[in-house]
Amino acid sequence: MVDKYVYPGTNILVNKFNCRDEEKLKRIEALSTGGNLAWLQLHPVEGDFDFEHLKRIHHFIFQDLYGWAGQIRDVDIGKNNLFCRARFINDYAETVFGDFYFSCDNNKDNRDSFIETLAAHYADLNALHPFREGNGRAQREFTRELCLKCGYVLDLTKTRHEEMLSASIDSFQKADNTGFITIFHKCVIPAEEYAYYQSKLTASLLILSEDD
Repeated sequence: MVDKYVYPGTNILVNKFNCRDEEKLKRIEALSTGGNLAWLQLHPVEGDFDFEHLKRIHHFIFQDLYGWAGQIRDVDIGKNNLFCRARFINDYAETVFGDFYFSCDNNKDNRDSFIETLAAHYADLNALHPFREGNGRAQREFTRELCLKCGYVLDLTKTRHEEMLSASIDSFQKADNTGFITIFHKCVIPAEEYAYYQSKLTASLLILSEDD
């Protein structure tokens, strides 16, 4: 099947800049999406933590780059193994989002239970992979916003991209969510603890920056 999302004869995604240089497009994408993700830190996309919410997040992140931002793909994609086939995305999404938020919310008072529940749903979301590109960034932002709603902060600076990628592979290919659970144990922090840490850090920085 012809992939309408790329320029003919290339693997470069059709983009609003009509940029056909892969390395240049990567730089443009990093700047554009980085700015939009930074904005979302202070202005999260409002929604009900359903499929439409994820679509709106993806659209916001990639709206400046791709005309299909926020739209589900109509081609099959995969990395070693195929993600959810395009024709089944909407049906599988009903399963993925059916109780995603509610089960996390019901377990929010016990951090260990919350993390295990979150990891299981995150794995399902990763298997869905509903967009042609940018799934990871959209699902991480979706998860960050969900954690905030449940009283937690998702601080992904405490992990590495390679660790997240390895966890995604194990989850998708081996049905093993241990990697996600390990990552979330490091990165999912009760909001009140995180706020206290940030206040202490700010105080320390003020002392360090004093002119003496």
